[in-house]
Amino acid sequence: MQFFRRLRPVQALSFDLDDTLYDNVPVMIRAEQTLYDFLRTEYPQTAHWSIRDWAQRRSHLMLHDNRLASDMTALRLATIEQGLQAAGLSAAAVKQGAEAGLAVFLQARNQVTISPQVHQLLTQLGQHYPLLALSNGNVNVASIGLADYFSMILQPAPQRRGKPHPDMFLEAQQHLPQRQPWQFLHIGDSATADVLGAQRAGWQSAWFSGGLGHPEQFKVLPTLRFDDLNELRDLLL
Repeated sequence: MQFFRRLRPVQALSFDLDDTLYDNVPVMIRAEQTLYDFLRTEYPQTAHWSIRDWAQRRSHLMLHDNRLASDMTALRLATIEQGLQAAGLSAAAVKQGAEAGLAVFLQARNQVTISPQVHQLLTQLGQHYPLLALSNGNVNVASIGLADYFSMILQPAPQRRGKPHPDMFLEAQQHLPQRQPWQFLHIGDSATADVLGAQRAGWQSAWFSGGLGHPEQFKVLPTLRFDDLNELRDLLL
């Protein structure tokens, strides 16, 4: 564990989910393949595109629409819609196909295995702190068995932008109005969504270095860096 700022007394914890509490990379690889197989089977007009082609389309949309960049469900839906439109389908078929494709993707995307260590950690922390989940992803928190640990679960919605926008952080503060912003510790793997988002909101942040973030991505330093969930438990308990 490494500290970059003085840790002030913590009164509430918020967690990112994907690649912080579980390894989401293999989950997404399987989900991407499942969606790809569905689209090329049901819509052979798209069969000449590879998974990489679909990923490039998705990246292009992220770069040109800030709303989609922090809302993975809206981004996924828009990517499928744009692809089906480019394949020449009617507006009705595009809408139907995108919704069906999203459903197929989400079913595979929620096949997440949570380790006993994570269940134990959240149980122990929940006895001492209110726990919240702030995730830009579209995992169904109840389906993967984590919902009962959190008093509030926030994910992007039409009127709620994802991290690093302040929307979810402010909503979390309204949920626990007796806490000051600096009394929240947000825990996540993203240098931008989690660390920068928390800093902008006046929160403290704990960067999980075992996720997808890399040091060169930082615009601001976190309060601390940890490499293993056991370190977090030892610090907070």
